[in-house]
Amino acid sequence: MSAAWAIVAAGILAPTTARAANCENYTPAGQQCSRTVFFGWGTAGMTTQSVISFLSRPAASGPISFQITQVNSSLGSSYSGYFGITISANGAPPATMTASQIPPVVVQPGALSQVLVTQTCFDVTCTSNPPAAFTGPSVPNMFSMQLTITANSGADLDVTPLPLLTIQFLNNGQVGFQEQEQAIDVTAIGNSARASVNEGAADFGRYFSSGGALIEPYTSFSVTNPSSTASLTVTVNLYDFSGDLLASIPLPALPTLAAAGYLLVGRNATDTLGLLPYDTLLPSADGETFHGVYGVVGTSSGAPAPVVFLSQEFYGTSMLNAYIIH
Repeated sequence: MSAAWAIVAAGILAPTTARAANCENYTPAGQQCSRTVFFGWGTAGMTTQSVISFLSRPAASGPISFQITQVNSSLGSSYSGYFGITISANGAPPATMTASQIPPVVVQPGALSQVLVTQTCFDVTCTSNPPAAFTGPSVPNMFSMQLTITANSGADLDVTPLPLLTIQFLNNGQVGFQEQEQAIDVTAIGNSARASVNEGAADFGRYFSSGGALIEPYTSFSVTNPSSTASLTVTVNLYDFSGDLLASIPLPALPTLAAAGYLLVGRNATDTLGLLPYDTLLPSADGETFHGVYGVVGTSSGAPAPVVFLSQEFYGTSMLNAYIIH
């Protein structure tokens, strides 16, 4: 642990001697109660960074502890080399750490704490290039994260907002786009999810801009396998607004704790990030924009399995998170 992190942790961490109150549906953890949450997709490096916000409401009876327990690359368990992140808390000097080295963030009632992740790292000095396996939808600057939240009681966990991760896209050090993702309780991750989709109907409108603003929307999405024990098979289904199935596309299997990011439609004939070919023609009432719904279904060994699904839409000069329905 770096000296700065040690000061942060020691300055706000206080032992509790009171026996835990009713944990409700949460997990007993000694004299306290805990819940485990998951971030499916964050990025750091390659002109991006992630800000993670931890908040404790004034109604909490004591400090809330947020412990990062896993940080995984997009290759998950299929990659066995070094993987760490460069991270700093509340403006402290950054340090490169693996998950086992990151101290807890402990937040007093009514307070806010933030952690900044600026780089994914493939050696302890964070100077090595990513291994060659990180190509296509398995991107080297991606990470997923599991955390344990611990409090004095189930009631305290009830009033504690889930952590919020903000991915920031940088241009010469300034934030251009940003998107947000709230952590998901691992018990609430479903095996299917859907979101609305808007996409340029034809290739001559997608990915083109006028005066710096995109003239038609395009969609990107990610899928993450939250399981540490089983690989995941994901099928992406695309529907028009009448509910008619237009396409059903299986993705390559995701190893445990792995993730992949895609564009719904490729940018050109060789784009490895495109789920559908770049010249796909989508139905459109006005001949310009397709409006529909798409979603994912996760299975493992033929049985339903949890999958984390996130969707983003780029349009004009904006980047929007799609509302996910489980």
